[in-house]
Formats: sequence, structure tokens, C-alpha cells
Amino acid sequence: MDGFHMEVLRRLPLAHATLATFSYALNEPFLDEVFRNSRRRGYDDLLKFPTLVQLVGDALLMHEGYGLPSFRQAAGKGELPVLIGSVYPKLARIETSVSQALLRESSLKMCGLFDHPVSPVPPSLTRLQVITVDGKTIKNVRRQLKSLRALRGKLLGGKLCVAQDLHTGMALAMGVSEDAETNEVRLVPQVLDQVRAMDKLARPKLWMGDRQYCDLNLMQRFTEGCDHFLIRRNKTLGFVADPDRPIRHDVDARGRAFTQQWGWVGGVKDKRRRYVRMITLARPEVKNGEVILLCDLLDPQLYPAADLLELYLLRWGVEKMFQTITEVFSLRQLIGCTPRANIFQAAFCFVIYNAIVVTRSYVARAGKIKPQQVSTAKLFDEVREELIAQSKLGSPLALMAAMEPVETEEQMKHLLSDLLGQRWHEDWRKSPSLPRKTKGRTQYVRSGRTSVFKVLQQHRLSQAALRKAG
Repeated sequence: MDGFHMEVLRRLPLAHATLATFSYALNEPFLDEVFRNSRRRGYDDLLKFPTLVQLVGDALLMHEGYGLPSFRQAAGKGELPVLIGSVYPKLARIETSVSQALLRESSLKMCGLFDHPVSPVPPSLTRLQVITVDGKTIKNVRRQLKSLRALRGKLLGGKLCVAQDLHTGMALAMGVSEDAETNEVRLVPQVLDQVRAMDKLARPKLWMGDRQYCDLNLMQRFTEGCDHFLIRRNKTLGFVADPDRPIRHDVDARGRAFTQQWGWVGGVKDKRRRYVRMITLARPEVKNGEVILLCDLLDPQLYPAADLLELYLLRWGVEKMFQTITEVFSLRQLIGCTPRANIFQAAFCFVIYNAIVVTRSYVARAGKIKPQQVSTAKLFDEVREELIAQSKLGSPLALMAAMEPVETEEQMKHLLSDLLGQRWHEDWRKSPSLPRKTKGRTQYVRSGRTSVFKVLQQHRLSQAALRKAG
């Protein structure tokens, strides 16, 4: 039987790589330790935490976020020690500290597997670990609970503040609140403490965020130790220019004009007042499109302003990550109805995202392209198809038992290189993004609906009239 399972794994290398990654990063002793060290009042008796992780993982990886098919499949195979209906209350009560630890500890293990030398960070900033911080609200909560059934309107399941490593693109840690209307700025200290505790080398970090993080208190937290910040300025925060340092005018590689200034933010009597460098990029083609950045990297020779502007453009990668976990990894299809269940599912979506990012780095290297040129959605579709195929041909537990045991990071990297080193398809290349150009103002049709045939016919007539007039 082991020979059959090995042949299945040989013919499904993406599924093999994914199962091996999860077996390495989310093995049972590791999950037991995560639960034991991070739980407060929670406990597991019949339904163990590793089993719950396996159930939710199958729902997200193979059932598009629907929990019931995963629970039924496990029950049919005799792998569910409780009734199907007992899984939902267990998921509803899982503590947020456990969800945070699941993402933090698993990302710490998977970061070492990333194997692609190309970094999107400009060369002048590579000595810094660039980390983007942004918030995410969990939406689309179902009205299954009795107290929610009579409500109308959108229901929110929780608020997250997530840190993303810009070099690898992986989610590192998250701060959480069960109240989705919490200001995400309050969650930043949770993220800072977790990320700093993860880095045993204590590398200097550059924290990057949007204008909502432009706060003197946060600047003080960002610069603890040897860290730095690059934040878009909120104009409610005053800036006083240094009269001894004149404004510098320059042009970046894209031909855009920008200025540099040095000065102070905060009031004269404010103890939090600090000396910063302000970079202003004028975008006259965009209404209110001026980009103003504040940073504590004061040396223009060591840290060119053009590089900092290019780096800030990469901040959009965290928004793409949120879109990916929502649309590709099924966060919009929530299994549970409580904030704790939603936060746990979000944490697991980030774990899956990190695993696919690792896989993406190896197939990108095989295709001799940058990881950012590989479509995460297309690659994940292929991974899901292979996982479904292997689940039909054999139990995932039996397949994992048939795999060679991997205990060290180097062994795991060697295995992924063997499986994916020559695995590349042009179908996985990301399609070029084309800007949508909509001419004219939005038009509302009468009665709220219309026939496409009539719209196209009217468009042809109007175009013919324009050609005749011209």
C-alpha cells in the first residue's frame, strides 16, 4: 500500500509539496505545544487542537471554505471523535491568543523555507527588514446565531492588524480584537511585540504604514531599539521645517518631481516631538493625490528619497494579500458565526497563504522569473486540484505517513527543491494588469434594469453618428 501512496505523491508534486510543508510546519507535537503555551482558559478533551486544525484546513483547501463537507468526510473515515455538530461550538470558543500563536509560530518556521534571492526592496534598504502594517476587517458573518437572525445589514466578525514581511511577502503576525469596530491603531503594539520576539537576530526593521499610523505615540513605538519608520503623513500632524536645511528638489526614475525637507513634527512643548525627514511627491494628474512621507532615515545619501518612494509603492502588497485570502483562500465564506471562530479562520487563511508563497518562490525559481510574476490564484487552483485528487485516491494521513520524515529546515528545503525545482507552467504566470478607462459619468437605467442588446445597439448607432459627423 505504501508503494501505491508513493506513486500518488510522485504524480502529484504540488500536493506532495503542500502536504510536506504542512507536515513540517503544522505537525501534531508543534500544534499541541502552540495550544498548550498560548491557551488561557481553553482546553481540549475529545476534540484535540491538531484535529480541529486538520478539519478547518481541509475545509479551506478542498471545500472552498465550507466546513460541513469537511466534517462529514472526516466522520465518514472515522477520523472525527465527536459529533459533527460539536465542532462548531469548539470553533466558536477558540481563544484569540491561540489564533495569534498559530500564525506567529508557523510563519517563523516557514520563513526559513523561502528560497528566492530576488527582493523587491531597493538595494539601499536591504540591510533593513521592511515590514508593512495594515488593518483588516472580517466581513460577511452569517446570521446563524439566534441573536443575529433578526438583524439586517452587514455583520462584522473581528478586526485584525497584520504585519507582512516585504522581502518574502509572508504574513508574520497579527494583532486582533473581537470587536470589529475597534481602531486598528490600538492593535499595533501587539504586532510590534510579536514580530520583535520572533527575530532572534534582532535585525533593524523599517515599519511602513499608511496615514492612519501617523501618530507620535506610534512613532515612539516604531523606533524602539534600532528600528525605523516610513509613514504617510496625516496632515492633522503639524510639521515645522528646519530653517538650517533648505528644501531639495529632485526627480525620480519615473520622471516625477518630488521635494525633501527636514524638520519637526509635534508641538514645541510636546515631549514626543521628533526630528524627521519629509518627502513630498506631487501628482497633479490625481485629485488630492499628493503623497507625503515621513521617516526617521535622515541621511539622503545613505537612503535616497527615490528609493523610499519606490518602497512605499510596494506597501500595496499587503492590500493584495488581504484580497487573496478573502477571494482565493475563502475568508469570505466563514465557517463559524462568532468573532473567535472568524479570527481563527483568518489566521489559518494566512497560514495557507504563507505556504503558497513558499511554493510560489520555488516554482518562480524554476521558471526563472520573480515570485511577484506568479499568480497566487492560478497556482492555488492547481494545488487544490491535486489535493482533491490525492484525497480521492488515499487518506491524507496515509499519504503523510508514506512521505519521508522531514525534521530540519535544510531537509525541507532540499525536498521542495527536488519536487518543484523543475516544475513550471506558463499558465501560472500572472496576467498583465490593464487600467480600466471609463469615459463619462455613471448612468442609472430606468427601472433599475435594461437589455444588453438594446445598450449595444444604441452604442453602435451613437458611434455611427459620430463617424458620420466627423
